[in-house]
Amino acid sequence: MSNSTPNKKHIPKTSPFLSNRFEEIEIKTDTSNQDLIERLSQELRQITTLYNTGVALNSSLNPKEVILSVFHETSRLIDTSNFALVIHDETKSVIRFVLVTEQGKPVNPFSLKLTVQTGLIAHVLSSHSPVLVHDMVKSSEKFELSEQVPQVNPRSWVGVPIINSALKDETAHGAIILWSYKANAFNRYHIRLLSAVATQASIALRNARLFASSQHRAEEMARLRDLSQRKADEMVFLNQVARTLSSTLHLDVVLTKIMEQVEDMLAVEAGSLMLTDQATGELVFQIALGDKADEVKPFRVPKGQGIAGQVAQSGRPLIIADVGHDQRHFKDVDKKTQFVTRNILCVPLILHDQTIGVLQVLNKKVGDFTQNDADLLASIASYAAIAIENARLYESLEEEHTRTIQAEREARKQLARDLHDGPTQLVAAIMMNLDFAAKAIKNNRPDVLPSTIDEMAELASRASHQMRTLLFELRPLVLETQGLGAALEVFLERRQKDIEETQQTKLVLDLKTTNPNGDITRQEDNVEATIFAIVQETVNNAIKHAKADTIMVGLEETVSGVYASIEDDGSGFDLEHVMKNYETRGSLGMINLRERAESIGAEFSIKSEIGQGTQIAIYVPKERAEKEKRKKKRTVTGILKLPTYEPPSVNTL
Repeated sequence: MSNSTPNKKHIPKTSPFLSNRFEEIEIKTDTSNQDLIERLSQELRQITTLYNTGVALNSSLNPKEVILSVFHETSRLIDTSNFALVIHDETKSVIRFVLVTEQGKPVNPFSLKLTVQTGLIAHVLSSHSPVLVHDMVKSSEKFELSEQVPQVNPRSWVGVPIINSALKDETAHGAIILWSYKANAFNRYHIRLLSAVATQASIALRNARLFASSQHRAEEMARLRDLSQRKADEMVFLNQVARTLSSTLHLDVVLTKIMEQVEDMLAVEAGSLMLTDQATGELVFQIALGDKADEVKPFRVPKGQGIAGQVAQSGRPLIIADVGHDQRHFKDVDKKTQFVTRNILCVPLILHDQTIGVLQVLNKKVGDFTQNDADLLASIASYAAIAIENARLYESLEEEHTRTIQAEREARKQLARDLHDGPTQLVAAIMMNLDFAAKAIKNNRPDVLPSTIDEMAELASRASHQMRTLLFELRPLVLETQGLGAALEVFLERRQKDIEETQQTKLVLDLKTTNPNGDITRQEDNVEATIFAIVQETVNNAIKHAKADTIMVGLEETVSGVYASIEDDGSGFDLEHVMKNYETRGSLGMINLRERAESIGAEFSIKSEIGQGTQIAIYVPKERAEKEKRKKKRTVTGILKLPTYEPPSVNTL
């Protein structure tokens, strides 16, 4: 029976030497296993951290959050006391230091221009490869951060590009950088670790940029939809304005409707349309809407004053966001009406390249006026200017029609008076002499017949002359056959003969021309007829009313046009009074003269003073384009300036 203890492992006895060797092997095995376990544990922590880094980075689509995650997750693995994350903007050749720590302290973000590719970061970005510098003292390349932060003077440096090498043609988004003030502080372990983080960061930044781009596209699409809708609304609005314009030709009705639509479309508190008084240059309220509309209408804005005055003078729109701090604002209206103007949008009313007034809106209810508002109001102003022209033309046509009827009536009355006072009386005298001659023959008195026949011949000659003069003035055939110069000569000769027994007035004609043959070049029929009619009417009026010693008619042809003038040294008249009557359509004669001239594209001017005589001048350009341009000014009242004209020399007929 054995004396050994059951279940107890038997260990044979060995020599002391072998026992010591076994102990040494056992200790080495335990140490090797412990190092292996430590390395495996470290790699497991790295893998876990990198996994968490990937999760953290890809859980956000905000670039700033991605950058912060890169820093925090990297800090779990290695020392990030000296750390920089750089973003590369290729379009601007700029590197942006978006996150920097120097010895554990944050450095404010900044940007640097990549002018030359000689720095370490530039090397990383251009090569798409990591860069490791064991000792900066032995390196010729510089760290770009030192340019901005001079105290940064590291000994060792490592940087990796933020790039996903699995993607073809991928460029570096930036770089992750570490540095140390000790040499040989970094090795391949740091490169491998930072590269893994950088790859995850590249994916996250790419996703963030794609998301931002898609968001931007979505916002842009929404903006374009809003813009399209707004443009559609504006087109509908402008179409409504156009329909309003065609609905009536009464100016105030049209403009009031337009202003009401403007108020609704632009959401403003008040609006007004002002027209320029051609005589004074002041702006006059034509249409005003808002709570103080009736109070502002009597106001007149002096020429060039206020925001409206400046717009009228410059012909350019103005947007004033804060009227209270703008010295140009014409405050008289606000003071007297107790209206507070906060902001204003004012655009010019332009017709045929001439500013005729302004259109303005005040106090936008929500926000400030925009350029889009200005563009819309400018379009409306164009419509309004057309409406003003159409209404003026309509009123002018109606008035011209009325004046034509009145002029025809006056012409018939004048013809009746002329026939009654002239040829009719002479024919009556001839009839009396014929009756006397018949009685003389019946009473056998042939001795009285010769004198009676001579008297009848004289009366018949005078009647014939007067009849021919009347026919000539109604339709001067010589004007059609020989032209303006010859027609004026015949007209003045006849009128001189008509008045020679009753007046001492001398009628004078002076003709000048650049035409080699000495004759006035034939002009268009309507031009010649109009000039002749103006001269005819002016001379006849001067004969009747001026009590002048001399009436001088000048006709001069130059290369550019034809000048005509009628001057007398008679009694003259109050021109200002007549012009005021003209403005109110009260002086029929002046209207006829001016509008006849304007109808052929001519300029017309008149000068007169009581006791100083009268001078009327007409200038007709030869160029058709210039005539058409001047015809468009028919809606503009006031004296038209005439080029310098020397009075013709006097030659008594």
